[in-house]
Amino acid sequence: MKNHLVRILITAWFAFFFVQTSISKEVDANEVKTAILETLQDSSLNRQQRMELYIDLYDVSDNMHSKHMYINEALKLAIQLNKQDYIFEILDIFCRDYKFIPDSLSYYQEIGEKYLQGPYKKFCMAWLKAFPSVCKMDEAEKPDEANEEISRYKHHKKNLSDKSQEVLWEMILCSAMECINYFSPSVSNAKERIAHLKNIHQLVARLPFEVRYKFEWYYLTRIEFIFRAEGKPEDIREAVATLEELEQLYDQQFELPFYKKRNYIGTRSREALRMGVYSELFYFADYIGRKRVDEIYSRMKEFYKEKDPEKNEDMLLLATFRYNLYTKQYELAMHNINELLVRTDTADTNGRTELLAKKINLVTQWKQHYKDGFEAFWEYTNLMEENHIEETNRQLAEMRSLYDVDKLKIERAELQTRYHRIALIVALVLLFIFFVWIIYQYRLMKRLEATKQALILSNKKVAEESERAKVSDRMKTEFLQSMCHEIRTPLNAICGFSSLLLNDDLTEEDKKDFPGIIEKNSVQLTALFENILQVSDLSSSLELFPVERTDIFSLCVTLLDTFRTRADNSKVKYIFENKLSNCLVKTNSYYLQRVLMHLLNNSEKFTTTGHISMCLEQVDAKIRISVSDTGIGIPADKAEYIFDRFTKLDEFTSGTGLGLYSCRLIMNRLGGSIFLDISYKKGARFCVDLPLGQEYLSN
Repeated sequence: MKNHLVRILITAWFAFFFVQTSISKEVDANEVKTAILETLQDSSLNRQQRMELYIDLYDVSDNMHSKHMYINEALKLAIQLNKQDYIFEILDIFCRDYKFIPDSLSYYQEIGEKYLQGPYKKFCMAWLKAFPSVCKMDEAEKPDEANEEISRYKHHKKNLSDKSQEVLWEMILCSAMECINYFSPSVSNAKERIAHLKNIHQLVARLPFEVRYKFEWYYLTRIEFIFRAEGKPEDIREAVATLEELEQLYDQQFELPFYKKRNYIGTRSREALRMGVYSELFYFADYIGRKRVDEIYSRMKEFYKEKDPEKNEDMLLLATFRYNLYTKQYELAMHNINELLVRTDTADTNGRTELLAKKINLVTQWKQHYKDGFEAFWEYTNLMEENHIEETNRQLAEMRSLYDVDKLKIERAELQTRYHRIALIVALVLLFIFFVWIIYQYRLMKRLEATKQALILSNKKVAEESERAKVSDRMKTEFLQSMCHEIRTPLNAICGFSSLLLNDDLTEEDKKDFPGIIEKNSVQLTALFENILQVSDLSSSLELFPVERTDIFSLCVTLLDTFRTRADNSKVKYIFENKLSNCLVKTNSYYLQRVLMHLLNNSEKFTTTGHISMCLEQVDAKIRISVSDTGIGIPADKAEYIFDRFTKLDEFTSGTGLGLYSCRLIMNRLGGSIFLDISYKKGARFCVDLPLGQEYLSN
């Protein structure tokens, strides 16, 4: 699986990057470079001409430092000329080259934010941010990074503000899912990836070609790989159609200004990209037919021989092998694959396993040279990773059986009568062993899969428990700090003014306000401890409170009048609204009053102007008491957070962070509920829902 995916990715990347690196065979790079540098000395050249010459220097240079220096000069001139297509293409080069260097990558992305303009800027920036991340997942071979990207996607999916952000995260998700599938082949996500890829295609469908073609390239190369891996007839049709679209895309790409005027990539690079498509089409030879295969092979042979026969002989050999295998010229195909194996370095594990797999396939189709196939399997087995042992052993057993049978056939031809019975017994024994081995491997695979799933679930639970412990520890620490502050403030006032009362140097006139201040802080300190004790008492049981018929109208009116009377802010109005015809409800008036008092206290604390209102109404089979204000409000994403223990949105505001937590405990034990109405935008609105008994509904 690993080698197969690596091969696909290498083909795709080679096809794309070839645009920036290939130079025609006929060009002497050093001579061209010297000529361009001399031309740049001409002071009569305008900035457009200089920019194009620096891009030519980038194309003909083979030193990465020099290439970056030249293309950076081209970027400066493109910014001066405000050539948006050139700015985007050059930044794409830099972002891919510096994908593993965060500081440099951020630098060039910031340049894009600053200098890219127009209605499609967000899509251009989406590509510059998404594609380096995609490349990192494809090349780094780190499934942890892919899992992290999937988690980030789930977070960002809720907050996507526009289509450009959506296409950015769809690309990252698709590549992350592909990476997970690469390391865990048992994770089948082909249908999900197809859905996400098609969404990318739809999101960019109406963009101008110069903006969308990169996204389309990503879509076509990825979805063709998925269709090819599925291998069903309808999927093969889709894969071939996709490759034909990709070929058209490459042709259109070279009509864009950034590529059309580049003298040293030209038609040869366009043809090189087409060779990548043809290389993929060879996998569907049975579907596209002999005529099309002959045409493709002829064109590939012509291209590679004209370009540089020695340098490109490996590529031509591989294409020739595929052609000979399809046309059943097995002798030639065996010669091709053996020559490729000789040319491949023994240290190149991926390359050798890929070629050995092709050789094994050739022997299987040819039904000859089983000894060569058997030897290829031994080498293939040694190179395979541990997670591919099952498939390797199965094929090795098949090859060993075929080899033994072939050997027995030769011996039977020489001594047919003598060894006829032995050959039959050996064949039956091998067949029995083969079936026993199949059953054993199947059961082993099931056990391993069950163990793996159990381990994943266990790790997930451990991570969740660890996170909860950290959050709980942090909240306790914040609570203790808050409590120290809340207790110290009134204690300081009580102690300070008590000592001043005993100071004989102060007159009675000076001391007249001190008892009131001491009493106020004593009450505040008492209330603080009462809140803590109340939360402790409420948390100790889940039983419902005793209830009785209560007139909630008079309870609410009395509370609101109390707050209106004591209010010292004339800019705040207190409003009461009753939409109920029957205000008698079975509840516990004491605890309900504590909830409403806390909500009114909060509204009074955070409202400096406007109004505080209380409303009674029936919603479905519940009585709703809502307390609204025109204060500072609460963010929607904190609607549940504020009901946790020890939570405060403003650490500098007085309070323990236990008020709303105790309110929810009370409402749970009253059989009701309390929540923040996030649809209310003028401040904050808290809703208290009380259940209605059957006797209320019948009235």
